[in-house]
Amino acid sequence: MQATARDSVHPWQFGLVVLAAITPLAPLIAWSGPGYTTLSLAFVTAGVVAIPLLLHARPSGFGWSIGFISALLLPWSFVGAMAGMFFFFPSLLQLLLAAGADPRRRPTAAKVMAGAGLLLSAAVLTLFLNE
Repeated sequence: MQATARDSVHPWQFGLVVLAAITPLAPLIAWSGPGYTTLSLAFVTAGVVAIPLLLHARPSGFGWSIGFISALLLPWSFVGAMAGMFFFFPSLLQLLLAAGADPRRRPTAAKVMAGAGLLLSAAVLTLFLNE
């Protein structure tokens, strides 16, 4: 069964999930030590954050996966703080913004959510580049 464009996830939602998976990797790659143990944790965590991308044709599965991964990512960002996983806390917020950034359902709110997700990525990268 093929999904129509109306039944699939909007590109803004897809883009926010991509940003949620990629944004924390820049600081973590730069700050990884010679042992690269934190780097492997970062790539595994980014892979888990990107799981909703596999469900782009099913909006209900996309939303459920975002909720489930967000629930896992919240404690992981605090428990893994010593390994640098606190950089994934903004990803949690971006995932939650991606769940509601569908302009076909809520045009004004989706623009605000997509803009907030972009600003969040820009803020994380700006803070990283200024240090």
